[in-house]
Amino acid sequence: MTIRRHFVHVYTTIRIKVAVDAGDHRTAMQAADAVLFEGDHAVRLVPAHPAIIDADYAEEVIEYLVDEAGDQTFERSCCYGSDYAPARVIDRGMA
Repeated sequence: MTIRRHFVHVYTTIRIKVAVDAGDHRTAMQAADAVLFEGDHAVRLVPAHPAIIDADYAEEVIEYLVDEAGDQTFERSCCYGSDYAPARVIDRGMA
């Protein structure tokens, strides 16, 4: 078997915390999307190993978690799907 170089594109999901001002959760998610995906990318992925040739956004949103400032107990936190629809209830009994 001949060993040859392979270029592997690995798409992974990363978490980026974005501060936005908005009147509700949906508008907050839309504002965060605008910061991340409109125009020049807001975050640069920098390769740290010589075998990594390139790293970039996959631009795939799996889920959102929206926390509200000042809500120390996360009572108003909610998870949403990529379509901004509520995805699941956060179990606050573990706090």
